[in-house]
Amino acid sequence: MMDHHPNASTAPPLFAVLPAGLFGPLASANRERYWELLCRLFEQFFGPDAPLPPSIGFQRREITAALENYLLTDDPWVDEGDPGEVPDASLVDRANAIHERFRSAGWLRQERVGAREMVSMMPAVSQFLSTLVEFAEHGPTFVSAKVRSIELQLQQVVEGKAFGDALDEAADQARRLLVSLSSMSLKVRDLMPELSRSETTAQFARQWFERYVSSFFVGDYADLHKADHPLARRSAILAMAQQVEGTALHDTMLGWYREHLTAGDAERAEARLQRSLRRLHELERIDEYLGRLDEDIRQANRRALAFLDYRLRAPDKLDVLLRRACRGVLQAPEDALRLPVAPGALMDDSQLRPPRRRPQPIARSANAVQQPTPEQLARLSLLRRMKRARLVNAEDMARYVGRHLPPGGSVDSTQLAIASIEDLRAYQTLLTLALRSHRVGGLRRDDPRARLLRGFRVELLDAGAPGDNDYLRAPRFIISRPRKTA
Repeated sequence: MMDHHPNASTAPPLFAVLPAGLFGPLASANRERYWELLCRLFEQFFGPDAPLPPSIGFQRREITAALENYLLTDDPWVDEGDPGEVPDASLVDRANAIHERFRSAGWLRQERVGAREMVSMMPAVSQFLSTLVEFAEHGPTFVSAKVRSIELQLQQVVEGKAFGDALDEAADQARRLLVSLSSMSLKVRDLMPELSRSETTAQFARQWFERYVSSFFVGDYADLHKADHPLARRSAILAMAQQVEGTALHDTMLGWYREHLTAGDAERAEARLQRSLRRLHELERIDEYLGRLDEDIRQANRRALAFLDYRLRAPDKLDVLLRRACRGVLQAPEDALRLPVAPGALMDDSQLRPPRRRPQPIARSANAVQQPTPEQLARLSLLRRMKRARLVNAEDMARYVGRHLPPGGSVDSTQLAIASIEDLRAYQTLLTLALRSHRVGGLRRDDPRARLLRGFRVELLDAGAPGDNDYLRAPRFIISRPRKTA
């Protein structure tokens, strides 16, 4: 999912923000050791949990002393030719070499203040390291918390208590939620070899259902389809996004973007606002991601149940028994390998199973065929035409809606014309879809009528008097085309 703006085809300039050699230590043979040292330095000196660092940085000797302490307690390094990685060098020399490696790669910045060498970490590098630590510590996604946060942010915007900063944050959270759901494929091929190494069947079952479903992917997966889950409130989120776009809030948000983010550039402010609104409208596609996630879960469950069935039916340690039998055959004397059978022919035609004889089929006589009368044929043709006139398929619905719905617009139910039985049945079906989609959570994904909604959507209008088209008096609804997401 990418935003369609003039710079969409250009990759973000990563190394205009970060030093070019930043990934050097993390790409070496000792990458795990370098990563551990960076995490310790970040935790002790430069991270949010560390005391507030001096404005000019720390003395170089403080950093190298901390590196010496780390090397003294835990030091399984690989000899890669770097002076900081040679086990025979002194502890001080190795700590200085590691510090120099971090400095040359860009992780640390060293400046001379008077007669002292001061070490600090650039803000961009510190933020990048914090992102890496957060990614490494990433746990299961809780969809309810993210959806609830998006709704509260938009509610603050609609009520006038927050501005573009809250709208931007809600849009970013919506994008991160969809990216998280889209990448939540269980990838059974990658998981099964690791799980198959479980020593016992109970260990396999515990790892599968605890680690790879609820503790690794979606923490609240079991509650996703409940009516009171916050995910059912996505229709309210989309309604608030439309309210921001179609009311005076649009101009208010546009003014905030122009003043705070684009230095008065109206075109850039409009593009930034439209990007945020597009990201919020992308929540309409969340059912697609959840459907694929459900299918991945079902496929993974089938594979896991097949493996469990094999483990429960197969003899315990079958491979060990086979190897033991082979060794016994190779080491046994010749007389011990005789088959325990009675003398005589092992294969004889009298011991074979006789061929199976199929019984002769029963002779059947055909039923008498009676030609229908012309009146019966006419009634049958009339009945078929009546059933077809009352049947509404996706093509019939698309033709009926296409006659009334303008491109990129919407149409009220009072503007729908009814000139035939087909039109009346299409209107009744649209009314049914509007009533069913008014439930909490919208139209059910397994509703058979959902396949009729191709290229448009139907929403029930609560306010106003019921519509009356001389055939039906029913609540009003509106037909509109969904917005194209980036």
